[in-house]
Amino acid sequence: MEKQYLPLERERDFSQKINDTFSFVRLNFKDLFLALLFIVGPVLLIAGIAGGFHQINVLNSTASDTPMDANAGVEEILRRFSKSGIDIIGPAYFILLFATVISMVLLVVTVYSYMQCYLEDSVSRITVERVTEKVKIHFLPVFRGFFLVLLVFFGIIILASLAIGALGVAVGGVAGPMIIGIFGLVIFAVMIYFMIMFLLSPAIIVFEDASPGFSLRRAKYLIEGKWWSTFGLVMIVSIIVYFIGLVFSLPAGILSVLKILGIQSSMTSDWVVVVSTVISMVGSSILSAITYIALGFQYFNLVEKKDGNSLFKQINNLGNH
Repeated sequence: MEKQYLPLERERDFSQKINDTFSFVRLNFKDLFLALLFIVGPVLLIAGIAGGFHQINVLNSTASDTPMDANAGVEEILRRFSKSGIDIIGPAYFILLFATVISMVLLVVTVYSYMQCYLEDSVSRITVERVTEKVKIHFLPVFRGFFLVLLVFFGIIILASLAIGALGVAVGGVAGPMIIGIFGLVIFAVMIYFMIMFLLSPAIIVFEDASPGFSLRRAKYLIEGKWWSTFGLVMIVSIIVYFIGLVFSLPAGILSVLKILGIQSSMTSDWVVVVSTVISMVGSSILSAITYIALGFQYFNLVEKKDGNSLFKQINNLGNH
């Protein structure tokens, strides 16, 4: 039976992008799942185990807390907060943080590397080895792009904090908090705008072999006039993925509640919490690949609208014949 091909480089309306996203997952489920499992899976496993132990530390810290005396002094309050912070922020927390960042970048790169393999040769089977070779090429540029975006956001936060502080001092009075609140909402909206725009950056780095800096400028060019459609696509697909992901995350959530309530049973033992956290993290993270596939289709859609690459390729192919 001939493998069904779903063209990537074409314009699509909103509903077509959503439908083709899930069609792509259906047509490539086995090979894509294997690529994610073998490339991203080991790091997700480490993140899940670290997350499980971190969750146990948090729950144990919460359960062991005794009510604080209403007349407790400043020293006692600081001691409580310091002890709680040490209990919660331990080695497991830092391993979780590091593994989560690496797995997130790996997942994005794996999805787009798979789509690049599909674009180059949709007939042959896309093996884990083929995808891995491309991941090796694109991981560091996307990783650098991630930190570049992080620096931009830190810059926005720092400038916004300074501006809000100066505004609070200058205005003062009753109107001060209201103006600061409005200004804060404006800053939040600006950050959302940049976040949606920068979501296209990894796709540009992989598909166009671009540098992180160029990818941000290219993303700005592509998204001009199409910000709302990109935002809507991300929201709709993310909501669908969230509800599907509840299958993986609900057990861990229920166990956490039972442990907080002090209900002791074999179902609330530490190893069960760790296993449920691993299942939650691995399942939810792999499902999030669907959102990046949707963004991949949006990238190709915007490139066709702005540049018409597939038309140029067709013309060149006719010329070569």
